[in-house]
Amino acid sequence: MSELRVPPTTLSSIRGFLDTAASGLEATAGSAPHGLDGGDMTPVLTAMLSKLVDNAATLSEGLTVVSAQVTDAEADFWTSDAAVSDSFAGGVRGD
Repeated sequence: MSELRVPPTTLSSIRGFLDTAASGLEATAGSAPHGLDGGDMTPVLTAMLSKLVDNAATLSEGLTVVSAQVTDAEADFWTSDAAVSDSFAGGVRGD
């Protein structure tokens, strides 16, 4: 397994972008038309709009989940960093 290294400030930035994207998608929810009149094409247009709205909701949920995972990774970093710092600050030796 390869090791991935990401600076903590980058994790914070990534989380911010993900949260902003999810919020932006969620903010568009009220702008979808409630009634559609496309004549003979109304059923097709309604199905297309429904699929688009469902996919946007799924994308928003995915962005939120990934943002939470990035938050967890950032928290793990700071926890590990504090543990390593404590071991050096306390003069703990391995012998």
